[in-house]
Parts: sequence; C-alpha cells; structure tokens
Amino acid sequence: MKKNNLIIESVSNGPLFGQTFNVEMLNSLPSIKRKFILSRIPFIPYSLKSKLFSLSKKEVNSNGLILHGGGPIYSNGTISENECRNPLELDPKDQNFIEKTSGGLKLVDNDPMVQTAKYPEKVIGNFTAMNRFFTDISSEFIASSINRKLIPTSSKDQIIQAYIKSAEECEKLNDKIILEQTATFSFRSKNCADVNEPAKDTITGIMLFVWGIKGQVFNGTIIGGTGKFNGISGEFTRERLLAPNFSGAETFRITFPTNLKPDYYPQ
Repeated sequence: MKKNNLIIESVSNGPLFGQTFNVEMLNSLPSIKRKFILSRIPFIPYSLKSKLFSLSKKEVNSNGLILHGGGPIYSNGTISENECRNPLELDPKDQNFIEKTSGGLKLVDNDPMVQTAKYPEKVIGNFTAMNRFFTDISSEFIASSINRKLIPTSSKDQIIQAYIKSAEECEKLNDKIILEQTATFSFRSKNCADVNEPAKDTITGIMLFVWGIKGQVFNGTIIGGTGKFNGISGEFTRERLLAPNFSGAETFRITFPTNLKPDYYPQ
C-alpha cells in the first residue's frame, strides 16, 4: 500500500445491528420472550438477570447466521489511541473507562444502547455490512452479546461488567476466522454532521473476518465502486483498533488502493 492511498476509520454501531437466525439458532434460545419479560422486573437482582439468557448447547451451528451491521466512517487520524484501549487491560473502576473504550462513538443520555458519532464534523460517510457466519461459535459468545443488549442495567458498574464479559468471550476467538463480511462504504459530498445522505461515491469489498480485540490486520478484495471510485480494484487492508468497542461492535482503520479522496475529507 502506498502512503497516499485512501485511509478511513470505521466504527460499527452495535445497537443498530439487525440479524436473521436459522432454525437451530432459534431452538437454542428457549423461552427467550419469557426471559426478556423477566429481565425487566425491577426487584429481580441483576446478577440473576445476567444468567437468564443462555443457550441450550455449548456449541451452536451458526452456518447461515447473518448479522447486518454498519456505522459512521471518519477521515484518517480522527480516533485517538486513548479511546481504543483494550478493556481487559484497564481497571474497571477507572473513572474514564467508558471514554477509553468508546472507539469513536459517544453515549446519548448515558445509555449504552443509544450511541452516535463522537466527531460529527469528521464523518465522511457511513458503511453497511453483511456478516455471514460459517463455523460453530461458543454459546457464551452469543449469550454475552444478548445480555448486553437486552438486560437493563441500573449502574455504571453493571454496564462495564457486561462489556468486559463480551470482551473476554471475544478474546477466546483471537486470530480465528468465523465469518465472511461484505461491506459497502458510502462517501458524502459535504459536511452533513451525523446525518446520512444518498450515496453516489462508494466502495464495496469482501473479506474473511479475523477475530480479536486489538491489532489484527487482514486483507479484503474490492468487488467494485461507483461514482469517482468506479473501476477501483485490488486488495484493501483492515487494522482492528478495538473490538468490541463499548457499543459492542468494532473500530477499524481501512486502507484502499487509490489516491482519490471523497469530496468531503476533513484533515
């Protein structure tokens, strides 16, 4: 990759994820509706609520499981190293724990499931992705993510502990390939703050996703582009800055093999 290539930073927004489950996955989540209701009864202790969501098997055949993701993309150099710290290397009592693991997002009204771009003036577009799993994954890996998103927390400590559990399960998959991702990066023509606009200039790529918390670098293949990126081809690289970020998704630095820049690309 050349130094003048197009470099961007992407942030998956976990609460925006949607998903489709195969029959086996659905059968592995017994009585989920009943558990969901129970988790919202105020007098049930959080420690018990956190155990409500578990799968019926240690390993789940996730072939066919599809997760749809996306989030804002920034110009290179927007996200600092200090907001992409490894959560397993931090003191959970650190007053700035959430800030240090924000990965380019910020909470809205202190709600971990409502997040937005931390630097709206640096948002140069957004990306959407389809993640197709093709190998068995740990039931705890799925359950920890479900717990974070469905069970209400009543304190900052509970929010952080739920996040750390997700990170611990993610670490167990370090350097393993468990899914294929197809992603489209759509670029803006002007500063729209944190609001999307119809896409004209896009780049679409596909890759086998290498898992981990921080530092992994892997390649993808460009499928094509539109607008000013029409005709783009070759490989691109993704460097993991943090996964999961506090939103429950991921922060990356991505390098594309072109010296063209989007119409809006603040330095």
